[in-house]
Amino acid sequence: MFVAVKFRTLASVMLIILIIAGIAVFPGAKRAETLSANNRYTLVIDAGHGGRDGGAVAESGLKESDVNLEIALKMRDLAAFLGQNCVLTRETDTDFADGGKYSEHDNLVKRAEFTNRTPNAELISVHQNNYPSALVKGAEVMYSLNDDSRVLAEISQYNLVTYLDSENRRVAHPAPENLLLTSSVSCPAILAECGFMSNPDEAEKLATDEYTTKIALILMCSYIQFADKTI
Repeated sequence: MFVAVKFRTLASVMLIILIIAGIAVFPGAKRAETLSANNRYTLVIDAGHGGRDGGAVAESGLKESDVNLEIALKMRDLAAFLGQNCVLTRETDTDFADGGKYSEHDNLVKRAEFTNRTPNAELISVHQNNYPSALVKGAEVMYSLNDDSRVLAEISQYNLVTYLDSENRRVAHPAPENLLLTSSVSCPAILAECGFMSNPDEAEKLATDEYTTKIALILMCSYIQFADKTI
């Protein structure tokens, strides 16, 4: 079945061509035609925040929740294009409150429950970072405390540094124990902070179709590499 992948720029189309070519830019990645062997697993893509919870907000007014959803939807379309099983915790601007009072704790519990109900799940939660200083920037990946999560995080961090920002000196690290989502799921899980909304340059990039497409492609290719190592 043909899947319409909605990317708007020529650069985005070029990135899709790289996938068709076998993701040759990512060392060790599987070719697209062999990816179906990993379909005993389902990739759960979680777009952080949403609805009344906009997350971090850039000076321009750009909301983290919107950036997260943009990346997650592109990852979904890439997964469909590649034949990879995939589900999203949200596909619209929702906060899971069902019209009632919003609770961040309940929101995260529902995402964790959704993930734990998904058979053979593997989780990537998409977020953006924030810091009091506008100088701080760079993607960083956190992982739940198991070996598979660490492997997925290290691959993702390497690719985000190599193909998104070679000046980034951050490394993958364990998620804090009080980070509810990663501590409440039983599957391999990472939380990818893809950039800083508080850094004007990074926030400007995160507002563009080309940059969010790059992030989506990097995270999906990282997942494919992870699948190749653990299949």
